[in-house]
This record gives sequence, C-alpha cells and structure tokens, in this order.
Amino acid sequence: MAFLIIWLMMIAYAIFFAPSGSGGYEFGPLLMGEWEGIDPLILAVFNSLGIFPLVFLTLLVPNDRFRWPAWPFALVSFGVGAFSLLLYFAFGDKPPEKKRRGPNWLHRILRSKAWLIFVAAISIINFLTVFRGFSAETYAEAFQTSSLVSVMTIDWLVLWALSVYATYRFLPEARFKQLALLPVVGPILVLLFNRNAKEE
Repeated sequence: MAFLIIWLMMIAYAIFFAPSGSGGYEFGPLLMGEWEGIDPLILAVFNSLGIFPLVFLTLLVPNDRFRWPAWPFALVSFGVGAFSLLLYFAFGDKPPEKKRRGPNWLHRILRSKAWLIFVAAISIINFLTVFRGFSAETYAEAFQTSSLVSVMTIDWLVLWALSVYATYRFLPEARFKQLALLPVVGPILVLLFNRNAKEE
C-alpha cells in the first residue's frame, strides 16, 4: 500500500504541483547531449536516471520470483523511472517461488564481476562530473521553474530510496549493506563485495 500511495503522490505532484514551464530545460536536447551551459549537478541527476534502471535490472532480475516478472518494469523505468518500479513493488509481491525467471545466461551476466564493475564505473564517472563546479542556487532555481528538473529530482529521490529498500530486501544477509545508502553505485558495491558469498 505504501508504494501505491507514493506512486499516486508522484503523479499528483507531476500534474498539479510541479512548475508548468520548462525553465530552459528540455528533455529532447538533454537526451541528445546538448549540455552546453547546463549545471553539472542537473546533468548528473539526469544521467543517473539512465543508470538507475541498470541497477534495478541487476538487483531484481536475479531475484525474480514474485507475482509479476521484474524485467519489464526495470526496462520501462528507462523511460518513466520510479513510476514503473513502484507498481512492481506495490503489486508484484507474493511468496517466493523455487525457480527464477529468465535465461541462465542473463543471470550470469547480471551477476558477473565485469557487469558489476561496468555499472559501478559509469555511476562513479557520472558522479565525478559534479566536481566540474555545480551551483546549488542554479539547481534550486531550476527545481522551482522547470517541470523537467522538478519531476526528475523527485523521481531520483524515490529511485534512490527504492534501491536501498531492494538491497536490504533481496540481500538480507549481505555484508556492508550500509553501502546501499550511497546513491546509484551503493547497491552495486554491495553486490560486488558479496559475489563470492552469493555464488556459494
């Protein structure tokens, strides 16, 4: 029920409370790499919305034993972020089944050290772009004037919380679970530090 309430609140915010204007930020140009003059923090948040789905694919698919298959929700999150994943957590729950969904080769890839290092690397590289010199004032102004920046910020915060929740839920015995609190890269680091235990 909590996930459904958050989902409804996000929809209400996007429709009724988010700024109505663009504030000079358009999804299309950002997606196409037209980043000149864009604050590094805005770019880092925007880009991490494309990394979060990789994190959720890595967390959910190898543990996919619930009512609804996880992969469609993780894939759709590339476009709508937490709006799809909240529905998965809200309605996809049921007692675990013995057999996981999906081909073994996909599970091997998502559990592989190379994949985990790849996702961790792009997460860290994206984070490091912030140090080019971001402005909290610029971000705050964009949040107040741009529908895109406002909604994607709320989306980012919910995705961060969901990634922490999923880590603690699906990896209850993992060491260093506190690392999941690190935005984006945290859950991947937890998986990296627990690869041997998971394989055993």
